[in-house]
Amino acid sequence: MDFRSRLREEIEYSGLLYKEVAAKAGITKRTMDSYVGTRGCMPSADIAVKLAQVLGVSVEYLVTGNGQENTISKKDQHIISCLKKLPPHERNALEQYIETLAQD
Repeated sequence: MDFRSRLREEIEYSGLLYKEVAAKAGITKRTMDSYVGTRGCMPSADIAVKLAQVLGVSVEYLVTGNGQENTISKKDQHIISCLKKLPPHERNALEQYIETLAQD
């Protein structure tokens, strides 16, 4: 797996859109497309650091595949993605329910 594939995978796991990751990393959507598109350009070190921070992984993992990858499981990422789609009042109610369950 190469940088482009790992980046795409981590973005998918994050539940964010490419444009959201780009905005959080301080780059344009077009620049992001150059990293995840068929050309698969490699970003500069400072941009790679920002992307890794946004995605919660190490730069080493994104670049080489070694090191710390996202510690949240795929199943948990799916749950988080679903939660993000809920309206705020439903999300708050569910959060309270989960906190109650976790106390037991």
